[in-house]
Amino acid sequence: MNATAKKTTIDWSSPDILNHLFLHIKNPLDTIITASKPSSAENKITNEIIFSSSKQINDLIEEILNEIKSKSVSLTIQRRPDIFDIYESNKNVQLLCSNKITPEKVTKNDQNWLINLEKEIYSSISNSDLDLYELSCKMAVSERQLHRKISNLVYLTPNKYIRVLRLHKAKQLIDNYIQDSISQVSYSVGYNDSHYFSKLFSNQYNISPKALINSLS
Repeated sequence: MNATAKKTTIDWSSPDILNHLFLHIKNPLDTIITASKPSSAENKITNEIIFSSSKQINDLIEEILNEIKSKSVSLTIQRRPDIFDIYESNKNVQLLCSNKITPEKVTKNDQNWLINLEKEIYSSISNSDLDLYELSCKMAVSERQLHRKISNLVYLTPNKYIRVLRLHKAKQLIDNYIQDSISQVSYSVGYNDSHYFSKLFSNQYNISPKALINSLS
């Protein structure tokens, strides 16, 4: 291997070059990395990128990260509980909470717990009688602990919390043109009575589901 190999210029316009390179960068740092790109359908020329030292690999990684940063590309998307976004964008939900939710004060572990809780609720959201005992079992806590943790983290009772998520999901179904029938939307999020659903939806979003559907038509 040539220790004085000249610097390789990366073609950033090449499709998926970033993913391709990352897949080939492994520990330890003296791993040989090879990237191939065909020049044409008939005549394929293989360009090898061979590194003689860990410094060359480190330099390449730094170059990749700088390029990604300059293009505003994020390697990982940090998820956070839906309830935070709902709360911050909806004054009616804010008034429903017994205290102010401050997301930055909620630990990462608790945020992950809320994300998992939301997944469990969404998976059974069409069930009109979402059982709190069953939900607590899925979350590996007692029903009392479930109540206390939801109350401490988002300042809502479990039933109010579930209702906020049901209506949030209903709005998504309408906004994304997935369903345009009030009865279909209400059944999809666990409300058998579409009139009652419409009342709750209006209270949370200051617009009836019918008016929202018509505004998007």
